[in-house]
Amino acid sequence: MTPAAQRAQLLAWIDAEQASLVDTLARFTAAASPNPPGDTREAMGVLSRTLDAAGLAWRLIAPLANAPNLLASFDGSRAGPHLVLNGHVDVFPCEDAPRWRFDPWSGAVAEGRVWGRGVSDMKNGTLALLFAFAWLARLSDRLPGRLTLTAVSDEETGGTWGAQYLVDHHPEVLGDCLLNAEPGAPTTIRFGEKGALRLAITVRTPGCHGAYTHKSASATRIAAAIVGRLEAVTELPVTMEPVVAQALAEGAAEMDRVHLPGAAEVMRRFSLNLGVVRGGTKINMLPGICRLECDIRIPVGERSATVLAAVQAILADYPEASCEIMNCAEPTWSDPGHPMVRHLADACAQTSGFRPRAIASLAATDARKWRMKGVPAFTYGTTATNVAMPDEHTDIAEWLGVVRTLTLAAHAYLHGGAA
Repeated sequence: MTPAAQRAQLLAWIDAEQASLVDTLARFTAAASPNPPGDTREAMGVLSRTLDAAGLAWRLIAPLANAPNLLASFDGSRAGPHLVLNGHVDVFPCEDAPRWRFDPWSGAVAEGRVWGRGVSDMKNGTLALLFAFAWLARLSDRLPGRLTLTAVSDEETGGTWGAQYLVDHHPEVLGDCLLNAEPGAPTTIRFGEKGALRLAITVRTPGCHGAYTHKSASATRIAAAIVGRLEAVTELPVTMEPVVAQALAEGAAEMDRVHLPGAAEVMRRFSLNLGVVRGGTKINMLPGICRLECDIRIPVGERSATVLAAVQAILADYPEASCEIMNCAEPTWSDPGHPMVRHLADACAQTSGFRPRAIASLAATDARKWRMKGVPAFTYGTTATNVAMPDEHTDIAEWLGVVRTLTLAAHAYLHGGAA
């Protein structure tokens, strides 16, 4: 069977098994896996039973008993590249169920959509990769290379016990390339993502009775002054590799369409979000402590050291202030000219009639864990519809297009993606 005939067979299987695919997504969504608390065992059971039904071997790697990671792999009939597929099973918590049209843990199928918490981020992507793995396994005696599936827990809280644990302790998951299916938009292929520097700035003064403002400086007023100065980090100069700058320029219009106007500009700049401000106890007490928690996103091509130096220079003018690094993740990117980008674009053109643009991501994904190990990693998925909001859902027709694209792109990579 030629590669072209194999592609036709894959598309025929996808078309024939649409009902099973949708039913499994509904059941997977209904298997609640909010993180926190992070118990993914029921949801992981849906995946493992699906692999059992396909006659495929799998194993669990569980550094945390209630948050296992699933690993499956098969070899083709001859040497070739090793492609790794990655998705996560945990989802955001849901504390606003009364605001939903459908029970957020029902996996309801209605109006051409599947509804529920986590169906968009990212149970539809994880299941798409699992089915692609199963369909490609049927062709294993005619495929080169090796295909590995990773379904992980703990993504929503940083990945320490999920993707990070796998890449650190199980090098068999690294491979030659990583394909992830986080949501974004089917019109975009994400080759990188911004970094994040999260800082806690604490201002301490003696504090006193609110009538005696001459006795102590106000921690909240000093914090307010610092906040005004911190805006300067958004104007820091940015240096990018020419290939990255070109890709982001070419994808700017699509970024603005998908994420609303301004997204393309924010992608290429440092951004600042003052997420938490805590100061003061009582209206007639002068505050002696104020804590600011800042989320600073770092554009592709820059480093956390640049913005940290700028923050420290500002704080040098405020001896009452101290700074703590809560978390730091450097920006990561892979070559937008990598064969996987071409395979995804070609597959999408064949199955959906358009060629997606290569862009970077504003938010973080587990793909960065592989990039940090030197493995090229790319993300392609459905539109991020109402993620972490009421009425999260997946459009079934759009999702099936993504399923076809992911499956054909993985097939093409195995046949020659390392070239």
